[in-house]
Amino acid sequence: MRLALVALCCSRAFAAPQYALHETYAGADFFSKWDFWSAPDPSGGSVQYADRSTAAAAGLARATAADGAYLGVDMTSAANNATGRKSVRIQSKATYNAGLFIVDVKHIPTGCGTWPAFWLYGEDDAHKWPAWGEYDIIEGMHTAGETMTTLHTRSQCRQQQVVPGEDFTEMWQLGPSGSPADDCDVNAPGQFHNQGCSQRGPKGSMGSDFNSRGGGIFAAEWDPEARHMRAWFWPRGSEPADVRSGFPEPDSWDKPYSFFSLDPETCTADHFKNMRLVFNVNLCGELGTPFFAQSCPKEAKAMTCQQFVSKPGNLKEAFWSLSGLKVYLRGGVAAS
Repeated sequence: MRLALVALCCSRAFAAPQYALHETYAGADFFSKWDFWSAPDPSGGSVQYADRSTAAAAGLARATAADGAYLGVDMTSAANNATGRKSVRIQSKATYNAGLFIVDVKHIPTGCGTWPAFWLYGEDDAHKWPAWGEYDIIEGMHTAGETMTTLHTRSQCRQQQVVPGEDFTEMWQLGPSGSPADDCDVNAPGQFHNQGCSQRGPKGSMGSDFNSRGGGIFAAEWDPEARHMRAWFWPRGSEPADVRSGFPEPDSWDKPYSFFSLDPETCTADHFKNMRLVFNVNLCGELGTPFFAQSCPKEAKAMTCQQFVSKPGNLKEAFWSLSGLKVYLRGGVAAS
């Protein structure tokens, strides 16, 4: 009995602290905690990202307590193929080095030409991307019905030991040879350039089905101490009770659809540092353009991706609608 009590005491002493709410991005002041990116798109998209005042005046970014936050493309003006269509990219003022990120999404941008994402990345003048890594939590293109969840890193971040069905419920995305894209290095041999290590999300986690069913909840955990990054998706109404109550316990949830290891033998945790949250709606670009004919064969017979998105009537579903985003931290650390 004495040994059992000692073991119980020690297990409690060394258990990871519970998650506590650190930041809420919601309501009428949603955009006050974000910066608007207005530089040229680094991924070659057919977009002009609008600054804060331009986006607000054009109705591309707005938020209310009742309706949540809206971010979308300009749906009224014809766009010049060379300069692109006005759109929105925002990134958090805060940076993170760990956390549990739970986002309630009512509508995800979808349709031919679209390339939306919710992601984190780290960069400053002395540490150019991908030195501090990138974690794409929600990402898709065109009419895709499943999200992609992906890491992009410098060299020496390999995930070959992570097994579908054992560590996560879904599957690896494939490289050009049909092999799993399980090397996170943006220059990994045998993978598409900048493919990273990429996993497919559940059916209905993107696209028109997601939107018609009222959206859903995504949770992504970045835990360097536990040596993993993992993600879950629940259609609206099926999320765990502890998510609804605001006291999430990821270890009590079902197996994640996405899992990446931060084992120091294969991918040290310092591949990911000082990352900001990002929402954006890109169009075409380095990912969308190569897959336009495959995803939208009818449209591709008549025009290029850039020509397609130059017509405002083709982009009526190119917007995010968010109830809110909550960031939880263990022990109240790891953000600035």
